[in-house]
Amino acid sequence: MKLRVDGLEACDRLGDAAPGGGGELALLREINDRTKRLETQLAAMKAETATARTETIEQFAAVDLEIAAIRREINTHFATPAADDEDYIPTLIADEFASVRAEIAQEFNAMRSEVLDLGIKLDRVLKQDYM
Repeated sequence: MKLRVDGLEACDRLGDAAPGGGGELALLREINDRTKRLETQLAAMKAETATARTETIEQFAAVDLEIAAIRREINTHFATPAADDEDYIPTLIADEFASVRAEIAQEFNAMRSEVLDLGIKLDRVLKQDYM
């Protein structure tokens, strides 16, 4: 195909008549038109890709700024307790852990009580079976 296109282009440049008639010259012009159209589309896609890349970079930069601001705020909370001590993160975490610890202790005590009850009932059942 490449040799055929090259031959047709050579005939067209020299001004000779097309070797196989006018159909091949029309085909060559169509191929050239399509090639130019594809090159134009490729250039447009490259431009769109460059624009999208720039926008993506800008969006990542904005996200990085947000992350840096959040980190600064968290570091500020960890470094200095608030006057009312309500917003101090270590205090909030400690309060939450104390609450969870109390709930776990309550559940553990309830389970221990039930296990002791079951042990007493089992002892009674076994005592009745052996007597």
